[in-house]
Amino acid sequence: MKQNRILSCLLAVALGMGLLSFSSSAAPEVTRTYQASQDFSGTQGSNQWSYQRLSGTVYLDLDYDEQGKQWKPDSKYPWVTATGMHPGQDFDAVRKWVSPGKGKIRITGSVSKGDSQGDGVLATIKRNTVTLWSSEIHSANPVHPTGVDSIDVDQGTEIYFIVNRINRINNDHTNWNPTIHYEGSSTAPLKNVQPVQAKAPLASELSVQSCGAVPNDGKDDYAAFVACIAKARSTGQTLHVPEGRYHLSNIITLDGVSMKGDGMASTVIISTNPERGSIDIKGQGVKVSGFKHVYDTTVPRGDGSNEKNSFTVRGATDFELSGLHVVKSSTAGIMVRDGSSDGVIAHNIVESTGADGIHVTSASHNIRIENNAVKATGDDGIAVVSYSKDSGISHDVSISNNNIGYQSKARGIAIVGGQDVQIENNHIQDTMMAGIYISVEKTYDTRNVERITVKGNTIDHSGIDVVAKHPNILVYASQGIIDEVRFTGNTITNAAFRGIGVWGTGQIKNVYYSQNELVHLKNGATTFTSGIIHLNDNIGF
Repeated sequence: MKQNRILSCLLAVALGMGLLSFSSSAAPEVTRTYQASQDFSGTQGSNQWSYQRLSGTVYLDLDYDEQGKQWKPDSKYPWVTATGMHPGQDFDAVRKWVSPGKGKIRITGSVSKGDSQGDGVLATIKRNTVTLWSSEIHSANPVHPTGVDSIDVDQGTEIYFIVNRINRINNDHTNWNPTIHYEGSSTAPLKNVQPVQAKAPLASELSVQSCGAVPNDGKDDYAAFVACIAKARSTGQTLHVPEGRYHLSNIITLDGVSMKGDGMASTVIISTNPERGSIDIKGQGVKVSGFKHVYDTTVPRGDGSNEKNSFTVRGATDFELSGLHVVKSSTAGIMVRDGSSDGVIAHNIVESTGADGIHVTSASHNIRIENNAVKATGDDGIAVVSYSKDSGISHDVSISNNNIGYQSKARGIAIVGGQDVQIENNHIQDTMMAGIYISVEKTYDTRNVERITVKGNTIDHSGIDVVAKHPNILVYASQGIIDEVRFTGNTITNAAFRGIGVWGTGQIKNVYYSQNELVHLKNGATTFTSGIIHLNDNIGF
């Protein structure tokens, strides 16, 4: 007993003098099971689980839908529930687990399709960026991941459970309720934690290169663009496409997101799928500028599918397209549709399109088209069109200071159904059909035309197609009504066949010609076979 008391005293002295010390840094060993369904929550990070979508190498958090008890974006797909996952067209569905400490894990839980229809999914397990297991799943028969029985983890190691489409996303509902068996250190609070520093202000631009896009490598950058568009939308940043050549294998949609390049001679975006290469624009306040968009190959125009346009503005408001070079689309260069409004299309080059260069339709309104060069288009250079089937008429469109034609295969500027359109100070040259065309067409069942102003334009050598024999300026109606069309101060020169025509069996009311000049005609000056024609101070007719 005495000896023990002496040893105790000596030990106490040694500890007091710092001669002996014991480390308490080693955390106690813990064992815990984490199951996706039991731990499922409406809070990101709860019970070590998070819910995301993946495009390329970029993971973005999903939002929780309380009513549906699922994590999903604004669109329907991808989604993650307690026991299931479904990929989207552009994003994979992701369930993420983060290790609470250093140790080992074992993963169990089978993967199966909700049914045996569709073309299957690709299921993958990753440790940070390293793939541990991956397999295509084609049926409702359970598949058990292999090679995931003993995985080293550190505190913060991320384990990803990813479901990706193979081709289509039809019937891609996937049953996957993984369980992680963890053995390792506990998550004791970290010591000497530095004070949280204030975050730097968010940059106004987000580079596509930060999402994995690599210029000039000839590889597909679609996933990086899609991921960066989603990220830019959540942060309110403008998407920046730096100098170089980028390839896109599918349509991208700028929904409320602006995108800019480093100039049409420096930044080139190449669509590699001729059937699905449009850059779609939706939402409010989108500005797109400063790059060249070209199709690698084209296909026949066919039904004029909008997916084959170069740019398609779909119901957007307060938009702007400027400083763009559009080359070689299968259908239209720039299509404005679905009631889009308050837009500007300016200082662009549009050429070698399969259909119209710039086309405004389906009740779109308050659009300015100015200072563009539109050349060698497969149909009209610039067109405003309103079909009877549209929800309303296209109206209040200004077309000014554009340079149009140069072997365009149809008309220079065409108004085929529309109201309150101003066509001013444009130069139109070498079009196969009329340089300026105002019409209501039975073939396409278009709406009436009212209040069109055509002022200060030069129309040079138009109507060169020997079959159609259009005049430089043509007003034509095969149905409906044309009224209040005013031509003032235009120069009509070098007409291939005739200068001005008013034709058709439809009802053409008041057409006014004031202070226009017809010069260098090879054939007749005018052909007025219809309409109420008002002439005042014109030269040459």
